[in-house]
Amino acid sequence: MNNQWRRTWQALKESLALSISASTPPHLQRLHARVITAGLGGNLYLSSLLISKYFSFRLPQLARSIFDIHLEKKPTKTLLWNSMIRGYLGLDLTQEGLGIYREMMSLNGGCKPDRYTFHLALKACVKLEEFEFGLCIGREAREIGLESDLLVATPLMGLYMKAGEIEAARELFDKMPRRDVVSWNSIISGYSNNGYLSECLNLYKEMKFCFNISPTEATFVGLISCFGNLIEIKYGEMMHGHIIKIGFESNLIVSNSLVEMYIKCDKLYKGVKLFNGLLVKDAISYSSLIGGYIKNGRPDFALQLFYLMVLKLGFKPTRPVLLNVILACAYLNDLIQGKWIEKNYIFCNYNEFGTDRNLITAIIYMYAKCKQVGTSLQILNKFENLKEDVIAWNAIMKACDEIGEISTIFEIYFEMRKRGINPDSVTFLLLLSNISAIPNLKKGTKLHAQIVKLGSETKIRIMNSLINMYVKCGKIEDSIKIFNLIAQKDEISWSSIIQAYALNGDILNSFNLFEKMIKTKIRPNEFTFLALLSACRNTGNVEKAKDLFVSMREKYGLEPKIEHFTCVIETLIRAGNFADASGILKQGVEKYGNNPKIWGIFLNNSRFSGDIEIGELAANKLLKLEPKNAANYKMLGETYVLSGRRNDANYIFELLENMELEKKRGISWLECG
Repeated sequence: MNNQWRRTWQALKESLALSISASTPPHLQRLHARVITAGLGGNLYLSSLLISKYFSFRLPQLARSIFDIHLEKKPTKTLLWNSMIRGYLGLDLTQEGLGIYREMMSLNGGCKPDRYTFHLALKACVKLEEFEFGLCIGREAREIGLESDLLVATPLMGLYMKAGEIEAARELFDKMPRRDVVSWNSIISGYSNNGYLSECLNLYKEMKFCFNISPTEATFVGLISCFGNLIEIKYGEMMHGHIIKIGFESNLIVSNSLVEMYIKCDKLYKGVKLFNGLLVKDAISYSSLIGGYIKNGRPDFALQLFYLMVLKLGFKPTRPVLLNVILACAYLNDLIQGKWIEKNYIFCNYNEFGTDRNLITAIIYMYAKCKQVGTSLQILNKFENLKEDVIAWNAIMKACDEIGEISTIFEIYFEMRKRGINPDSVTFLLLLSNISAIPNLKKGTKLHAQIVKLGSETKIRIMNSLINMYVKCGKIEDSIKIFNLIAQKDEISWSSIIQAYALNGDILNSFNLFEKMIKTKIRPNEFTFLALLSACRNTGNVEKAKDLFVSMREKYGLEPKIEHFTCVIETLIRAGNFADASGILKQGVEKYGNNPKIWGIFLNNSRFSGDIEIGELAANKLLKLEPKNAANYKMLGETYVLSGRRNDANYIFELLENMELEKKRGISWLECG
């Protein structure tokens, strides 16, 4: 009789288990009731199935209610605990999942974690960047001999890598008695995220050719993201060829990563070509290219692709896509399209986007960029989670900065301070930049006092910006004081103070500081050389200017920008060294042939050198590039006058008068009070 009863009981459990596994949400609750009425509510296996199923239907509260009933009895087996942690992680409720592990450990040995528990808890720590707690979990796993277990070691490696403990991660990897493709992917991804290119490539070769482990899509995503982040297009293109060779080119996840890599490496046209060749595309494919168009200054193309994606192909827009298209509308000052996107995809049907603070901040920025600052403030005040969010206030000020509304920037800042909201580094940098542009010493010293009061003076980016502000306001002594206060000076600190002396015509101190900079092992950048070349131009030091221009490329591997060409050529022209100026001009034309600045220098050069042939060549090019710029006609006319060709000069001046080209208006700022 007992055997018969046990068989019936077992059959009932198995039947319920099968029904739970195949149930729908309404059916599941009836089965749950059946489990309780059958007296099986305390069965761990059935309860774990119910918990997992409730989580799969996104009903975490009902899953928790089952768990809480068992919790009263302090369960000593890990089955329920693991089901709860796994369920929360599956719903992206990572904090709650880690909370279950904490509850488990609070039982003081009532239930000991197993390899699955450690695996889940470590994954949660990686996602939440709970490094200290994750390291504690790692020590607990080590104490019971599970640290090198494949299931535990893989997320623990990820934790070490994310925490910057590169050597600890590698030591753990090397100690693992058995390694599968997931553990190889984990170590490659870790090195990739930390920018270790050669280690990534060596591990890939070792995995594939020494251990004969076939790569997966995750392997390639890790490698490709490294090439993109480090702007290593050569390796990226080689890997693309390798991917095609081994037959992974049809994998959409890998292809999306390649599109992203080309965009990061400023090869948008290659990203577009790859995107267009994809037989299958998903929302991530479109998101990558829309983001690429924004990054490369083509917001119009971004919007066209968005409409194709959502209106013609029926894809639902993701959060990154919406962020990018709202920015596209802001950059185009197109409030009509922006409002349409806002109405139809963000503030509609109470979806999750309507409360997303990043999206709402982007909308706030869009309205301000379209000169609707009042609307931006209305939206900001409407959302409780944004009223005191300094990022949202910064977005309004940034937009005002971009449209030249300097006075409004300070009005917004004063309103923000009136509400008791503390500025952050971004706020101060934006304000200092505008004060430098005016410049306005009174505002600058007041802001400096606030920076000191709020304890932000030690932040190097703010210190560098303060140096620049005092330089622009003509207070060289104050900029030197700030420079001397910086404990760990970077290349911007040195470049800014060199520029201070250069603007003051002190070439000796400019070059002395440059030598000190080199001795401190700080590598100069393009701004350092521009400051030094400016010093040479201001003092007429031709030889130093020529030496700097050569060493910039040959010694420091920096490619001169158009500003460097302009500066050194002006130095040579002022000294009457027209031959050398023409030689450098020709180098500039090779690189910046379609930039009006370079042809403007050519034309200006001809006025002083009397080389009318070069002047006419430059003028023809300029009139094609800037047909409505009156200054170009005037310079050509003056060149003809200086060379004695009065008739040609009269013709140009008459043409200029007949075209009725207006002079560009200037803006003057006066500091009052």
